Amino acid sequence: MTWLTRDWQRPVPTPRLLRNDLVLGVVLALLSVLSLVVFRSAGGVAEPEHGNESYLWFVAAGGLLGLRRRFPLAVLLLESVIFVVIGERFADLALVFTIQMVLFTALYAAWAWSRTARALYATTLVVLVGMFGWLFWSFTQPGMLPGEGDGGLLLPRDTAVIIYSVAINVVYFFGAIAWGQAAWMSARRRALLEAQFERERGHQVAERRQAVQAERVRIARDLHDVVAHHVSSIGIQATGARRILGRDPDRAAGALATIEASSRQAVAQMHQLVGLLREGDEDSTREPQPGLCDVLTLADPHGVPRVEVEVVGQRTDVDGSVSLNLFRIAQEAVTNARRHAQAKRVLVTLRYLDDTVEVEVVDDGHGTRDDGPAPADEGGFGLAGIRERVAMLGAHHEIGNRPHGGFRVRVRAPRQTR
Repeated sequence: MTWLTRDWQRPVPTPRLLRNDLVLGVVLALLSVLSLVVFRSAGGVAEPEHGNESYLWFVAAGGLLGLRRRFPLAVLLLESVIFVVIGERFADLALVFTIQMVLFTALYAAWAWSRTARALYATTLVVLVGMFGWLFWSFTQPGMLPGEGDGGLLLPRDTAVIIYSVAINVVYFFGAIAWGQAAWMSARRRALLEAQFERERGHQVAERRQAVQAERVRIARDLHDVVAHHVSSIGIQATGARRILGRDPDRAAGALATIEASSRQAVAQMHQLVGLLREGDEDSTREPQPGLCDVLTLADPHGVPRVEVEVVGQRTDVDGSVSLNLFRIAQEAVTNARRHAQAKRVLVTLRYLDDTVEVEVVDDGHGTRDDGPAPADEGGFGLAGIRERVAMLGAHHEIGNRPHGGFRVRVRAPRQTR
């Protein structure tokens, strides 16, 4: 029966619950004695039969319930024994409401708190067999049944009494079992929900960590692209300015102006990236992230190498993430050509196609050597960063040597991310 399935072990009660139970046990012991006093007074009994022994049994019955959650099966067995002793030694006292509820509560607690299914089933079977056996045995004792005779209706009096007593006890015992099992199943559902909540919270924590790590990688990649692009440009322009400073001051001044502009752009973009790391920074004056519109800023017709930019097709809307990453790819490819390829000319082409957008950077430098790693990968993260962006966009790409010399980086990505 699935209703009786106990495939979960209930945790032991907390120390706080156990302390509360001990206090409750003392209270129930006092209430049990009080109920016995009231019952005897209502029956007009001045002196208790067998002295004060009955009070001791009632105190024990009430007090044991303070241990019902810590030792549920032991308490059930002891309460059953006490109930039988009271019924045998004091006859009418087994009808006292408190002793009836004590046994009911003990059986309920056993099914609500037992942590071992087999022991629970065995203990319950012993109690039920013992209690119903004692009930039927009591019917055989003189004076327990009213005697043969017509009860006035359909059944003889003895038969009616037996049926009534058995029915009451079936409802009593199996009602306690059903209530205890329902409490156990409710606790199980709560535990499963809490475990599921903890798993989901763990997944959320892991996802947040992954998102933070991905953002750190993205910012590191952007920082690398910004610094590498502008610093390489500054280095080349500074070298040229130093060489021609004496013989051509005007050209040297132009190179210094380019250095000034590049340094300002680098500082501005670095401030922007650092601003993304400032927790709680809501500065609305922060400049927007660069995109495909900024590809034109890569042009450097007077630099070495000479960088030219072409735009093919009619400009269309491109997702912000796609626009930023394609710009960074073009920027990094230009930086690689400037730093490593010893090229004289670099051509950046931006193509707006039907559902895609493409950037292509080609140079006339020496490319890779002996099919080894691209020069941009020697000691840096240039092409690795480009490939990471390509993978993130799910884009088509071509990175490698050109058939007639030079190097090509071409990336085509959908205009809108999915």
